Amino acid sequence: MHNKNELVKILSKDKSKNINMINFVNTYPINCIKKVGESVLIRGKSDEYWVYISSSSNIELSELVNELNDEDKYFAVIEDWMLPIVTQGKDLEWKLSCMKYIFPQNIHLPTNKSKIEELSIKDAEYIYDNYDYKKYTSKEYITERLQKDISLGIIEDDRLVGWIMIHDDGAIGMLNILPAYRKKGYGYELMTAMVKEVRQQGKIPFLHIEEDNIKSTSLALKVGFEKDRRVHWFKLR
Repeated sequence: MHNKNELVKILSKDKSKNINMINFVNTYPINCIKKVGESVLIRGKSDEYWVYISSSSNIELSELVNELNDEDKYFAVIEDWMLPIVTQGKDLEWKLSCMKYIFPQNIHLPTNKSKIEELSIKDAEYIYDNYDYKKYTSKEYITERLQKDISLGIIEDDRLVGWIMIHDDGAIGMLNILPAYRKKGYGYELMTAMVKEVRQQGKIPFLHIEEDNIKSTSLALKVGFEKDRRVHWFKLR
C-alpha cells in the first residue's frame, strides 16, 4: 500500500488510537508503508526518520518488526504491549514514556482572561534555551514547529514568559512557564487557548505527559483531558 489517503482511511477507523500517526502522515513525507492484516508500519521524516506502528495483534506486529532494518533507530508512540516485541534483542539509547490524554468533544471551555499571542520563528532560540526537555529536541525542530503549526505565548514585562506549541504528530506540548511567572494560572490559560485552536481546525486535542509530572497531569485533568493509554518514544543504539 503506497497511497496516503488509503492509509489515513484505515487509521481513521480508530482515530483516538491513531491520531498521532494520522497527523504525521498528513504533515510529512512518508517513504515506507507496510501493512500486515489490520496492522500498519510507516517510516517518515520530520526532525529524524521516525517509525510509527498501529497494531492490535502480536502476530502481525512481529511480522512488521521483521521488516525493520539497522537504519530504523527512532520510534514514536509505541504502546506498552508493543515495546518488548519491537525492542527484542536491541539496546536503547534513550526512552521517553508518557501517558496519552485526549480532550472530550462535549466539554465547554471558559473565555481566556490573559492576552494570548501567536509566536513566530524569531522566538525559536529563546524557547529552546529555556525549555526543560531540550535533551529530546533541537532548535531546528522548534523552528520547524513554529513555521508549520499553531504556537501561542503570553508576554509580560516585555518578554515571553510562557508558551505552548504543537508537536510534529499534532500533540499539544512544549508548555513552559518561566519560574518567576508560575502560579499565575498561565499554564491553564495557554492550554485552554490551544485546545480551542485545535478544535477550530476540526482536530482532536490530545497531549502526552510523563507520569511522574504531577503538576502537568493535574493541569491536564483540570482543563478536562481524559487518560487514554501509555506510549513510548525511543532511540535504538
